[in-house]
Amino acid sequence: MGHLHPDALQAPSETGWTDEELNVGALRTLGRSDKAIDLLRHLPYPRAGPPGTDEAGDDAVVYYETKVLSYLRNKWQPEKDPNPNWHQRPFAMLGLAPFDRPLPPHMVSLTHDEAAIGVIWLIDTERGPPFEYLILFDLHVLSIVEFTNRSAGCVYPQGDDYYLYGDAPAEAEGDAPWLSAKAVSFDNFFSKMHKEISTLKLVPAPAAGNFGAAIRAVNDPDAKAMKHLYRQHGWPDAFRKDEFLGAAVLARAAILDDEYDWSDA
Repeated sequence: MGHLHPDALQAPSETGWTDEELNVGALRTLGRSDKAIDLLRHLPYPRAGPPGTDEAGDDAVVYYETKVLSYLRNKWQPEKDPNPNWHQRPFAMLGLAPFDRPLPPHMVSLTHDEAAIGVIWLIDTERGPPFEYLILFDLHVLSIVEFTNRSAGCVYPQGDDYYLYGDAPAEAEGDAPWLSAKAVSFDNFFSKMHKEISTLKLVPAPAAGNFGAAIRAVNDPDAKAMKHLYRQHGWPDAFRKDEFLGAAVLARAAILDDEYDWSDA
C-alpha cells in the first residue's frame, strides 16, 4: 500500500462490516452473490487521509495509479441516483469494472485505476484454491493485517503486466472480457506487490504540499530521492518511519514544486 495514516484505514471488526456500514442493499440489487458480499464485508476501505482532513473523502492509493474501491455506505450510495434503473447501467459506467459487460454474481472489483494505467483488482470468489487469508500490507505502519475468508478465489488483474493480448481466449472478446487477463492466486498477486514495494521497484511516497500520497514508478521525478531516503532510513528491515517522513515530505514537495509550474494556479 501507499502511505496511510492509521486513522484512515477504516477496518472492519472481527465479525465484518454490518449491513448498515456496508451497502449490502446496493450490492444485492447489482446481483452480487453471498460469497462476494462476504468477502467485501471483511475488507478494509482506506481513505486518503484521516477524518477531518481534506483527503478524508478520497480513496487511498494502494498500488501504482490505483485506488481502493469502497463499498461502504459512507462513500458509495448508487441507489440515491435519480434514475431508478441505475443498476441497469453498464458496469464501466458505474465505475465497477473496466468494461461494459456485466460481471457474474461471484465477481467484484476492489480497486479503480487512475488515468487508465493502474490495475483493477477483479476478484473471482469461486475460481481457484481455497484460501484462509487475504493479506494486505500497510507499509506506513509496517504491519501485516490479515482478513479471514474461507472460500476459493483468484484475481484477474486488469492491467498491462497481466493482459494476455494475443493469447487471450475467444471468450474475452465476448461475454467474459475479464479473461483478457491471466488468473492469479491471491498469494502470488499480493506477494508480487509486496516484493515490488519492499525492493522499491515501486516507491510509496507521503503526501507533501499540493501532492497527495502516492505510489511512484522509478521514472517519476520524485522517485529517485524517495528511494535514497528510504535506504538512508533503514528500509526495509530497520525502517525509522518518523525520521523518514520528516525528510521525505520536505524533499518531495521541493522536487515536485520545481517540476510543476504553479505560477498560474
